Amino acid sequence: MPEKAAAAVRPQSPKVRFPRNQPLVSRLVGLETEYATLVADRQDLDQEDLPPSQLVYSQICEAIRRDQPTVSGLFDSAQMFLASGGAVTFESHPSMHALPGGLVEIATPEVQSPDDLLACQRSIDALASDATADSETSFDLRILKNSSDALGHIYGCHENYEAEVARGIGLFIYRCFVMILWAMQVVSLVISLPLMAMTFAAIGVGRMLGKRDDTESDQDPQDAFDSVPTWIAAGLIGSLRIVHFPTVLMLRFVARHVAFRVQRRYLTSMLISRVALCGTGNLDPDGLYQLSAKAMAIDTVADMGGFRGERPIFVYGHWLGQYCAKSFLSLASTRQMLRRRQRLQIGLSDSNMSDLAEYVKVGSVSLVLDMLEAGATTGLPEVKRPLDSLKRIASDWNLVSRVPTSRGDMSALEIQKSFLLAAESFVESTPANMRGESKMVIYRWRELLESVTAFRKEFSDVDMALGRVDWLTKRWLIDQLGDDAEWIARKKVDLRYHELSEDGYHAQFMKTRPELRLADEENIARRRRSPPPSSPAARRGWLIREFANSDELMQSEWAYAVIGRGRRKRRVEFAETGKGP
Repeated sequence: MPEKAAAAVRPQSPKVRFPRNQPLVSRLVGLETEYATLVADRQDLDQEDLPPSQLVYSQICEAIRRDQPTVSGLFDSAQMFLASGGAVTFESHPSMHALPGGLVEIATPEVQSPDDLLACQRSIDALASDATADSETSFDLRILKNSSDALGHIYGCHENYEAEVARGIGLFIYRCFVMILWAMQVVSLVISLPLMAMTFAAIGVGRMLGKRDDTESDQDPQDAFDSVPTWIAAGLIGSLRIVHFPTVLMLRFVARHVAFRVQRRYLTSMLISRVALCGTGNLDPDGLYQLSAKAMAIDTVADMGGFRGERPIFVYGHWLGQYCAKSFLSLASTRQMLRRRQRLQIGLSDSNMSDLAEYVKVGSVSLVLDMLEAGATTGLPEVKRPLDSLKRIASDWNLVSRVPTSRGDMSALEIQKSFLLAAESFVESTPANMRGESKMVIYRWRELLESVTAFRKEFSDVDMALGRVDWLTKRWLIDQLGDDAEWIARKKVDLRYHELSEDGYHAQFMKTRPELRLADEENIARRRRSPPPSSPAARRGWLIREFANSDELMQSEWAYAVIGRGRRKRRVEFAETGKGP
């Protein structure tokens, strides 16, 4: 079906304002990627024979420590900050540490260029692969960079952007809510003190009873929760959630009605349609192929993300952590929440293997955010029923579905083309010395769009998309098995496409198309050692290299570190505008 002529009309160059004295596409950006581990041993193993998730995580961390200097997190001792500027976190509930599974989350350093971010992400992919291969376990461990496992569990990637939370009267209202939230959290803290005392008491009793069966006295603090009976732990955690629930309700109101209003209004349409370009594909249990497993799991536009199992497009869970812990340990953390520029986190994001898709995913959003902050919103389509439209687009790999927008029914590719043309006009209206990396973003965005459009026009025309578009490359590999292939064989291709090793199917395919790699190997090697010099993470990486093996204790956060013990303890800021990815 030919695209509507209206969708191909280039918008006139808008009259825009430039609120920041910085080139386009130069805001702080970062990625958080959840990696799943896979036991590739050929012998049949029961679930009880599989290694505990805590063991796998600790062994991967040990391998990373052998690779580069690290320090522990300030608020989470299990978190590990790297000399390369990133951070490693264990994504598992304490009560499930003894069970198989769990996810290893590795975040890139915060950088100001999509090209730098791609190099950082590829260096982290290599680090995760090497650390898993070098982990000292008796199992053949592999690591997957995907969004869904064979049982349908959803995880994957989050994108982070520094953006204007509001301006004018909207900013004043936002700051008022920040102060109200802080006051509410003070009340919650007072109420929760008895519950916290009961928690520590339960852990203490559990440890004392545990020593009867275990003569070792150096129990890992991360295993303290294991000594508490499940029903007691569940009751205490449930009580704490009830205490903090009013704060969550207020935060949810701010997330949905106050913060990032302009971004949510226009960016939602772009993100929903983007799965046609940047989705990584998924074969569901019924054998149906989808553009994105992450997209099919989205159930709300803006929310906390994980508090009650919700999966939003725009995630504010990091704000919940801010008010539940960090605000009371550091007044500067509360002060940071009053700033005009905050972290915008996007949960509708796939873990891409393709360099082109990874680059365009971040670069296009960064450029559109520049447009929105400059007031260049004329002609941008707005999807009317976001969640329903997302499901329709993500479940249609033939790309024929059309969804209602402010400009009539449009396909995902038409929406993407509208944003691309608007972005191109915006870049052309920008002074040449302020364009930064935007020209490359436009070029690669068009290349990715044209790759998918060629397939849409002619079903057999996939050559341009192979290696560039993850979901199409994976679909093509699955089709090579033939129509009679069983689901388990097709699902194996789905999963092992994302395996980060020489045996991974994407890695094997890319050996035939090496010209499609965008990240320079030398730059990847540099980013594995240290962050880009322009990044706020540069000072963090330098301090980690200096103090990781010294007698001085260093614990890190994204924006600052605490060095020393007792009265000699001091706080070191990395940068005035530093924010975690």
